[in-house]
Amino acid sequence: MSARAASVWSLRLIAACTLTLLLAACGFHLRGPAELPPQMARTYVSGVGPGTTLARALRQALRTSGVQVVDNAQNATAVLRVDAYRASRNVLSLTDTGSVAGYQLLSVLEFSVHAVNGNWHLPKQRLQVQREYSYSDAQLLGKTDEAAQLRKAMKYQLANLAMLRLQARK
Repeated sequence: MSARAASVWSLRLIAACTLTLLLAACGFHLRGPAELPPQMARTYVSGVGPGTTLARALRQALRTSGVQVVDNAQNATAVLRVDAYRASRNVLSLTDTGSVAGYQLLSVLEFSVHAVNGNWHLPKQRLQVQREYSYSDAQLLGKTDEAAQLRKAMKYQLANLAMLRLQARK
């Protein structure tokens, strides 16, 4: 390694260490799992098909937060009910020839949670996320795949937002 390469490497290392120290000093830290109410220790997810992406996202978010997800309401201490889930696609923009140039994807989740013994509940909550993507008929397969990936990511984002809402209610 040349002296110049070693000098550049040393400067990068010093810059990285300095940035890390500054972030730590200001109190920055990565958000960990949500701290959910103890009444949700064993939670049953209802109102959504168990094999759907949304159900998988909700179960994963609950498990990450230390909740045991159970397969039936009889074994649960709480029930997370998906009251409604809607997804839509709207035209965002058009080209000068009238063809679609962009779409907006919108997903809305309405859910509520209640403890089985009745001593705690979270009334119906409404969460909404949206994404935009450009569109071209010439790239139909790629854009179709992009839209599917965005929809899946939006469901996981809704699940994470639901955990934050539950944490705030703790």
